[in-house]
Amino acid sequence: MVDARIVQTTTALHTAIVELASSTPVSSITVADVTRAAGINRATFYSHATSPGSLLVDVLTPDLDAIRSGDYELRETSALDAPSITRKGMERIVDHVVKYKDIYRLALPDALDASTHRVLARHFEISCLEHLDRHEATLPEGASAPLVAGFIAHGLVGVIETWLSGKRTSRKTLVDNMVLMFPTWWG
Repeated sequence: MVDARIVQTTTALHTAIVELASSTPVSSITVADVTRAAGINRATFYSHATSPGSLLVDVLTPDLDAIRSGDYELRETSALDAPSITRKGMERIVDHVVKYKDIYRLALPDALDASTHRVLARHFEISCLEHLDRHEATLPEGASAPLVAGFIAHGLVGVIETWLSGKRTSRKTLVDNMVLMFPTWWG
């Protein structure tokens, strides 16, 4: 059983970083800002995270992992075709981005702390590599799976960043464009 104090501290830290990162770029958030907002001391902070950016990654990662797991489950158990499942996955990613839109709007273009950009790109990269490994998608001759995954991952992050920072289009338009980025051989 997990100590209730650890759960309470983790919740306070997660709440604090979400509130702070919703209004301030991650690179401008100090450990002192987080500890003050969470009502804890520095030693306690460092027993949970190495930086405000790493703490934010700890908040975002479980949500992204759940999306990936849901995609795998659909691919294994659903009667839906592969393009429909890919679209559902992109819809869930957009829901996640919208849930944390203020954070992503500030964090993705933050040149001084790329942790949020990296966590989203890494999610897409792992998802792509595992999809290529698990499913019938056949890479074109000479294509490298890690390079293809990196290309798709960073392209998707770029589309999201542009959508958040530019003239807003609908969520449907964002999903449509994300799905269009996938190669025809994706499966």
